[in-house]
Amino acid sequence: MRIALVSDLHGNMTAVEALEKDLSTHAADEIWCLGDLVGKGPSSDKTFDWAMRNCSVVLGGNWDYGVGRKEFHRDSFYHRQLGQRRLDALSALPREKHVRLSGRNIRVIHGRPVMGRLLNIQDSRDALAAFLQPDFDMLIYADCHRQGARTLGGQIINVGSVGNALGLPMVQYALLDGTPGDAPAPLVTSFVTLPYDNQAAAQEARAQPELPDAPAYIQEVLTGVYAGSMRKSAGQTTPN
Repeated sequence: MRIALVSDLHGNMTAVEALEKDLSTHAADEIWCLGDLVGKGPSSDKTFDWAMRNCSVVLGGNWDYGVGRKEFHRDSFYHRQLGQRRLDALSALPREKHVRLSGRNIRVIHGRPVMGRLLNIQDSRDALAAFLQPDFDMLIYADCHRQGARTLGGQIINVGSVGNALGLPMVQYALLDGTPGDAPAPLVTSFVTLPYDNQAAAQEARAQPELPDAPAYIQEVLTGVYAGSMRKSAGQTTPN
């Protein structure tokens, strides 16, 4: 069984279109989206619809719940663009998925809000391994927009970001190949990095004058360098 693991589409339909074309070459049995379908980019309605149309599993991320539940006034652009039906669907997305492949118990989450804070793949052993124990052999997550892998009493995989990748401003996603069930068998994780038209994505954002924090988003799309917190409300900040 081959599962394509995608996440953090973030309203970047240019990147999603490149992803879709590349996925057609990998013969995935299923596509799972690990959350943050919306926010940051100019086309949240389109990236939401793509995920719902193409992914057999769609998890909720911090942006999905924040936008869907209208927690931040400055997200009104996304509220208008998405409409109430999509907002309701975002609010109701599940937080995690459990699967058994090749004899391993695998936990799949976005990151926040299951994780109380943003955790990078290089963060402390105790902070990350807590999400493996006591029942899981592998944790797959996203949220920090950077791919990576570690072994900490189990495997920890970050799939990266499709629409707002940091460090390397390309489409980032992962493929998971395993055998369903309890029998021990090989389990293979592979990372994909894919170039796309970053300039076109930036121009899409420039064409939406009401897009919140457009300059920061454009900087990240073009350079892969984090531009700082994108959401501020009543003293709260929500990076990435």
